[in-house]
Amino acid sequence: MALAQAPGDPLNLEAGFQKAHHQPAEIQQHDMTNAKIPVLYGNDGEIEKARLLTPVYPDTPVEELKRRYRQDGVIWVKGLLNPDLVNDFRADYLSMMDKGTDMLKPGTDPREGIFNPETDWREFTLPGAPRVAAGLPDTGPFVENAIRSHHWDRYQNFKQDAANSIEPFIGNVLNFTKSWCLPRSLLRCAVPGGEITPVHYDQIFLRAGPPTSVTAWVPIGDVEVEGGGLIYLEKAHDIGVSYEQSFSKMNAGLSDEERMSAFNKNMEKGGWLDRNASRFGDQWSRTWLVGEYEAGDVVFHTPHTIHAGAKNRSPKGRVRVSTDLRFVDKTKPYDERWTFLAYSENDPNVARKTALRKKVS
Repeated sequence: MALAQAPGDPLNLEAGFQKAHHQPAEIQQHDMTNAKIPVLYGNDGEIEKARLLTPVYPDTPVEELKRRYRQDGVIWVKGLLNPDLVNDFRADYLSMMDKGTDMLKPGTDPREGIFNPETDWREFTLPGAPRVAAGLPDTGPFVENAIRSHHWDRYQNFKQDAANSIEPFIGNVLNFTKSWCLPRSLLRCAVPGGEITPVHYDQIFLRAGPPTSVTAWVPIGDVEVEGGGLIYLEKAHDIGVSYEQSFSKMNAGLSDEERMSAFNKNMEKGGWLDRNASRFGDQWSRTWLVGEYEAGDVVFHTPHTIHAGAKNRSPKGRVRVSTDLRFVDKTKPYDERWTFLAYSENDPNVARKTALRKKVS
């Protein structure tokens, strides 16, 4: 695979925002970016020199939110959602996922989501690309539960409740005429010790539309710093732009369908940039950032923001649960492949999985 622009001279769309800037007092007092944090791990070992994200709040001035989003490519908003709404769904989801899988430690509260140490974490690798990349069969009770959860009325109702709060907030930040949560979304869990999402940016999966969407990553329950939450490469959305420009040139001779695919012949397996987050950060001389996320928080990032999962090493053994929601301006062009529910018969992203389900049913 051809590299994007040389690491020593990365494309910088926001050069004017890289200078030191004034932060409002309410943000300064919560700036913990230099605080000592637990060691993070990726699929291939320790992630060195990680630091904490600085949060913002629902009442942070909108101009500050806009500036932070442009400059950093990510804004972590504390308490945007009702934590009871989030934690109640966590309990219901993990109870459902425990059926036939023994995911949860017997006798524990599903709201806490304590992983059963007597089981093998490999059984709980997410369906689709992660299992295929790991050489695991894409079948079994956990896989079927994970797929079914995306069509589950309880999840769809939770998603709509969350979207009702998120749509006006992010629409105001990004000046959307009509903010809309795309129907296709992803609901995930990450057990302690399990495989994690490698380094990537989201536009790879949204190429049938312009890079104007925004991802809302919603932690479903509290996630300790070392509990497997998303990590973000510092001010690295410029790197995502550079990679996508390189991929566009490489894909120019492909059919429209192949060109838009995150899994075409010019891409790495799974659409990832690198399995080794520490190596990728060193390559680009950027630091990985993480938050101590809580129920009710929402993290927004651009379609070119470089991010990954960290290994879940929760001291309490908690299963990390999260959902990825994408928002667009409904009055403007967007990737219409995301108007179908994930893992539905019409979802073009999982044609192989749909065929498999028909075969084994």
